[in-house]
Amino acid sequence: MAKRRTHSSIDSLPAALRDTITRMVTEGLWPADVHISSDGKPTYQDIVDYCRAHGEDISHSAVGRWAKSLLAFERMRSAAGIARKVMGDIADNATETQKAAAEIMTAQIIELIADNDLKPKDISMISGAIRDCTQVALKADQYIRTQVKERAAAADKAVTEIAKKKQIDPDTLKMIREQIFGIVD
Repeated sequence: MAKRRTHSSIDSLPAALRDTITRMVTEGLWPADVHISSDGKPTYQDIVDYCRAHGEDISHSAVGRWAKSLLAFERMRSAAGIARKVMGDIADNATETQKAAAEIMTAQIIELIADNDLKPKDISMISGAIRDCTQVALKADQYIRTQVKERAAAADKAVTEIAKKKQIDPDTLKMIREQIFGIVD
């Protein structure tokens, strides 16, 4: 059964305040209008206090739940960026099936990362595995293309030899190459 989308009380905050507390959570930055002597990152209680100072009553647990989902989203965005880097070479070299497989793997990775608290080292390891799988698929595709080219060259050679023996005119030979074998000079 699919999870329902929850609506946080933070979603109803004014956009400027929500943007500020988003930066507090994701980047660990204190807003310019706060004069705190702390060098550390803002805590959830600091965020609650900041919201109250701006006339909004938000609970500590609401901030915690919202921050957890926000950080999960940031991890997914980071994972998607890594996956895009790994998959970057595929766009030019892969078949449509390989591209679709790569997209499916990327979606699976994002889901895996969202459901689990993976460390950057784990994400890097997963990305490496995807890259390796992709390389195998690309090499297999390259092998198949090489085989097709070799067969086409052998067919062209055979047709040319038969055409010489049977004294087939060059226009007919060209038509056979192009229409039957798909060989274009």
